[in-house]
Amino acid sequence: MLLKIDQEQLSVLRRALEARVRDMQQRLGSDPSDEGFRREVRLATQLLRQVEALERQAGHRAWDIGRSESLPDDDED
Repeated sequence: MLLKIDQEQLSVLRRALEARVRDMQQRLGSDPSDEGFRREVRLATQLLRQVEALERQAGHRAWDIGRSESLPDDDED
């Protein structure tokens, strides 16, 4: 599948994914037993990392990559 987006759209997509993953992590913290939701968080996090990599490849600094509320590692399970 090929998705064509411009630089501005890429930045908006990254910010939206960051917000979604952050919200999902907060929810997961209150209900860690929901395996389906854990999988969704993991997939959203992977997608966010892919978008960040695309942004870096395009020559843009990924916004706030090293912040303290960083994303969980994918190998937690």
